[in-house]
Amino acid sequence: MKKFLLSLVLVIPLFATELNLTTEDGFVLHGWLEKPKETKKPMPIVLLAHQFGSDHTSWDMLTMRLLAKGMATLSVDLRGHGKSTMQQGVENSVQMPKNTSEVRTAFDASAPKVGFSKIPQDLIAWLEMIEEDKSLDIQQLYLIGASLGGASLIPVLNDYDAKALISLSAGRSNSSESDMALSSSLAKTYFIATKNDPLGANVNALEYGKKAIAGTTLILPGDGHGTVLLPKVEEYIFLFMELSR
Repeated sequence: MKKFLLSLVLVIPLFATELNLTTEDGFVLHGWLEKPKETKKPMPIVLLAHQFGSDHTSWDMLTMRLLAKGMATLSVDLRGHGKSTMQQGVENSVQMPKNTSEVRTAFDASAPKVGFSKIPQDLIAWLEMIEEDKSLDIQQLYLIGASLGGASLIPVLNDYDAKALISLSAGRSNSSESDMALSSSLAKTYFIATKNDPLGANVNALEYGKKAIAGTTLILPGDGHGTVLLPKVEEYIFLFMELSR
């Protein structure tokens, strides 16, 4: 039995649909499901989870390319971010850093306040929702995340047999659920980070890659973090997805 409430509202013209779900602890979460214009069979689906301090729009350019390749996308605002800031009728937002040097402090303050440990279950709830859509092929599931979203997607592999997980600058996760997912899932995993990542994602990427059964790690020069890397790595991502089919 599903332990969340669902609602569906059309909010964007063309092929984007806004979805809402309410979590057990009262967060009203928002996501946007987009589908290619023309489809003749159930479509592969890509779940996108953004980084701390961002929202679903950080994936807009990648989403356009995925749609052009015949893949549906579900990009969500994580709890405390974007439109997903109402909890039991009261606003509960993350603390936004003013500059890069404040990211760690803002993250540490936001994690218990908003409940970052519950994000993996939120992401699973999104997938449970869209399983009811017969135009989507949940057997052709891809997971793409950045930083906080990238780490939060790892435990999802305990519940869903994704074709691939791709994580940009994955955050630190010490949960047993993440370790179990990496050591037992047959999904192909791709961890990407820069050599001088300011938040230590390069170390995380190497550790995750070693733990995963089918793990690949790509360390780039520089110090970029999260979706800022997309222009450099989009082609690598699409190649990896193609090889994971």
